Amino acid sequence: MPVPTVTRCCIAGGGPAGVMLGFLLARAGIDVVVLEKHADFFRDFRGDTIHPSTLQLMHELGLLDAFLTRPHQEIRQFRAQIGDTLLTVADMTHVPTFCKFLVLMPQWEFLNFLAEAGRRYPSFRLLMETTVTDLIIEDGVVRGVRTQTGDVPGEIRAELIVGADGRGSTVRRPPGLKCSKSACRWTCCGCAYRGGRRSAKSWPHRLRQDDGDARPRRLLAMRVRDS
Repeated sequence: MPVPTVTRCCIAGGGPAGVMLGFLLARAGIDVVVLEKHADFFRDFRGDTIHPSTLQLMHELGLLDAFLTRPHQEIRQFRAQIGDTLLTVADMTHVPTFCKFLVLMPQWEFLNFLAEAGRRYPSFRLLMETTVTDLIIEDGVVRGVRTQTGDVPGEIRAELIVGADGRGSTVRRPPGLKCSKSACRWTCCGCAYRGGRRSAKSWPHRLRQDDGDARPRRLLAMRVRDS
């Protein structure tokens, strides 16, 4: 078994929450390791929307200008046509943020951007193709995580372990921590299925009912108009 890696913070899960937290900790000078089980970020995700509040954070962190050079669409209004009537159902030009629009961007672009921003700091490490298999618990205290990289097992010991590895969290399961479910059952996503890979040339935005089942449910076509 490889020599255990020691760090201040270990984050299981390379989604937006995990990579952003890793970036923020590294920016503050804290050693952090982010673990992502896939080889890259190019796959299906549940959402491709970046909200004005997130853009405000990017602005405050000094990342916004570089971020907006990535392929994206800026949406200021959502409109729906019912018969001959055109209704504005959402207008973001009045929100009290620096960016008064919503960004549509494939989430792999967002994650690659955050990862590149994190790598500018020597205290940031992103380990791809590394899966958390279990927690290291000694004398009733969580001391780290057991990992699997290909066929190679390993350990990462840390003062803080963050479980950002989704609904079926490996980190949450051993101590019996329960997930709080949101009352919102609709998710804006780029595809009707979870998992798998898709073409970077096509990411249609649809709405589906998310009840934890990977099969597609009702799909609503949404006409997005940039005004």
